[in-house]
Amino acid sequence: MKKTVIAISAGLALGLGVSNAQAAGGKTAAQELGCTACHGATTKLVGPSFQAVGKRYNSDKGKLLEVVKHNVKQGGSGNWTDVTGGTPMPPQPQAAGKTKKLKAIAGWIADLAK
Repeated sequence: MKKTVIAISAGLALGLGVSNAQAAGGKTAAQELGCTACHGATTKLVGPSFQAVGKRYNSDKGKLLEVVKHNVKQGGSGNWTDVTGGTPMPPQPQAAGKTKKLKAIAGWIADLAK
C-alpha cells in the first residue's frame, strides 16, 4: 500500500511539472516543519494551499523564499483574509532558521503553481 501511495504521489508531482527529487524534498520539508498541518498542496485547509501561494507570487522562487522566511519567523495576517476568514498565521519557531528546508519548500510551492 505504501509503495502504491508513493508511486501515485510521484506521478501526480510529475504531472504538475515538479521533479521527483524536488517534490519529495519540498513536500518532506513542509511535513517535517509542520506546515502541512495548516496548508494543503492544492487545497485550502486553515491557510491557503501552497499552490495558491505560488500563484500569488507568480512562481518567483526568490520572492516565495522571502515570504516563507518572514512568515515563519514573524507570523502573518491580512494577506489571505478572503481565504482564512482572518485567521492569522502564528510564528513557527520550529522552522525559523531552517534555510535549506525553507528553500526546498519555496521551490516546491513555485513548481506547484506552474
